[in-house]
Amino acid sequence: MGLLNNVRKLASKQNIDRAKGLAAKNADKISGAVDKAASTIDKKTGGKHSEKLDKVTKAVDDNLEKLKDDGGDATDPGAFGTR
Repeated sequence: MGLLNNVRKLASKQNIDRAKGLAAKNADKISGAVDKAASTIDKKTGGKHSEKLDKVTKAVDDNLEKLKDDGGDATDPGAFGTR
């Protein structure tokens, strides 16, 4: 029961909005990391999953672009609260 309560607190609207804002603010870093990971996976698998990796990277980029367009606020210092 304790773990579930902690998860519920972390999944509050305020925390989700904060995470979205942080993702939008760092979209270039996230996109670069996903591209690098996809490239590494593609090399390790010999291109076997290239199409799936392309779909994943496109989905990440599309969702990050959507977050940037929504203009989330990542500057609220109290969004995550304290423990």
